[in-house]
Amino acid sequence: MAIVLSLGLILIILVANELLCRSKNLQPETGRKTIHILIGSFIAFWPLYMSWRQIQLLSLVLLAGVFISYQFGVFGAIHNVKRRTSGELWYPIGIGLSALLTTQPWIFTVAVLHLSLADGLAAVVGKKYGRMHYRIGEHTRSITGSLAFLAVSMGLCLFAFFALRNELPGISLAVFAVTPFLATTAESISRHGLDNVFVPLAVVLALSVPTATLSFGVYQLL
Repeated sequence: MAIVLSLGLILIILVANELLCRSKNLQPETGRKTIHILIGSFIAFWPLYMSWRQIQLLSLVLLAGVFISYQFGVFGAIHNVKRRTSGELWYPIGIGLSALLTTQPWIFTVAVLHLSLADGLAAVVGKKYGRMHYRIGEHTRSITGSLAFLAVSMGLCLFAFFALRNELPGISLAVFAVTPFLATTAESISRHGLDNVFVPLAVVLALSVPTATLSFGVYQLL
């Protein structure tokens, strides 16, 4: 039932977004980022009522759905963008890998919120206010967008630290302070939508290493 309800809510969001875009009440790029933020923020809290196996299964279902939509133009609003990207295909892969690589619900939540909020808002801010850019290889990034990503990431990590400091007393604030810079770097160097994989994985790995060590009673920080 949890899987059916979750897929149903995602379908409602997609249909509503498609109708708004087709009626010209929402620009395709704006609609794409709205989907990115809303669905990702919903998925971030799936561990509250679903098992890891269910989340992994749902990520495969979402990947199949996105692929079918991509091939047949079912939800054109999330595919019809001017720039070259396959981000919508990498999105469920990033979620599935995050669910595969951690068994800590809070790590999954923080990682996927980076995918939805930090990455999504960075794109919106960068598009609207990004007048200065920097180049990495053959592609450019907005300085404003990257700063927005870093700011949101810091907010997420600080919230997680203060919310969990009583449950994980041995984990240092330094871990949460370094994570935003790793995530921002992952976002900056990614191309063609691969940030949808690299960003959550960077967060999962950054937070999992000290947490896993701590669980064995070895990791001690002042």
